[in-house]
This record gives sequence, C-alpha cells and structure tokens, in this order.
Amino acid sequence: MADILLVLDQSRSIITADPSFDNWHVNVLGFAKGVVDGFPIDRNLTQVAVVKFSNDSKIVFFLNTYNNRTSMLSAIDNIDIEGSGQRNLAAALRAGRSMFNTSNGSRGGVPKLLVLLTDGVATLEANQTLEEANRTKEADIVIYTVGVGNDVDMDELRAIASKPEFFFFAHNFTDLNNVIPYLDENVCEEAAMLPTTGMQKF
Repeated sequence: MADILLVLDQSRSIITADPSFDNWHVNVLGFAKGVVDGFPIDRNLTQVAVVKFSNDSKIVFFLNTYNNRTSMLSAIDNIDIEGSGQRNLAAALRAGRSMFNTSNGSRGGVPKLLVLLTDGVATLEANQTLEEANRTKEADIVIYTVGVGNDVDMDELRAIASKPEFFFFAHNFTDLNNVIPYLDENVCEEAAMLPTTGMQKF
C-alpha cells in the first residue's frame, strides 16, 4: 500500500534533436507505465498521480483519479509534452508536496513516495531546489530521483533524494527501461518498511 507521485520533466531538452518525440512518448511515458505496472492499482492498495514540469509544474492527474491499472495506463499514454521552457526542480517539488494533501486523494497512514525524473540540472529557482527537497522530506515524503543522460548533476540529484542510493541513473532515454525493475523493487521495500496504519503487503 502506498501513494506514489511521478514527477516528469517536460522541458525543451527532452525533445531537442528528437523530431519523432520518442524520448517522451516512447521512453518517458514508457518509464511511467513501467513503474505503474509494478504495483496493484486500487483505492485500497496503491494510488499513483502524475505531475509534469518545465518552467513551472502542471498536474496531470491526482492520486484518486484512477482506481485500476488499465485506465491509468491509458491516461499515461495520452499525456502530451509541451516541450518548451527550462527546468524548475523547486517548482516540481513544491507541486509534488501539495499533491499529498487529502484534498488531492492522499490517504493518512500510507507511505508517500515521490519519483522525480529529469534530464538535466535546475535552471530556474536553482537556489531553492534543495530547500524544497528538504521541506518535502520533512513532510514524510520519500523522494527518489532518476537522471537521464550526461547533462544531469548526479550530486544534485543524490542530495534531492531521501538517501543517496535513492538516485538512479540512465545513460540515455532508451536506457530508462533498465532502471524500472530496480526502482520498483526499492520502492516496494521502502514502502514495506515505513510505518503505516493497516499496512498491506504488495
């Protein structure tokens, strides 16, 4: 049982030199679907929400929008990318923190896990990034970070993550598929260790 938020970078660099948009539609969305596939989607088991970000953040759907895997995977398939703007990790983390309010479908006594995917460094509000990450952790939200490609700052993403080992690296967008099993396993283990009320195993 867990509430999981996927925070997906949709900045300009995702589609630069990629006219087919495969980086997004095949690889980023494939990553999101792969994460969802690792969990039983149900109101009483695992809920998943999605936020995307560039200059600012945008809610795609809330934790309680979909209560089964089929409808959620279909919704993820249809997430479009604006493909413009820079990279505001601070705004992404602020939006992510707010998604775990009960008004947005979050449940009390359930592990709260945030997975942030990006292909680069913070370029807007960069001096606020770690502060927002710390506020998120203080709200009992566990942060995982996934960096794609050589433009990411591994030290920054390790610092954002709740633990350094909660940072995962993909050499390129195609390689994202190889990250999924390790991330899902780690998320399952972490959720099982966190204190909950009426905890159910995956």
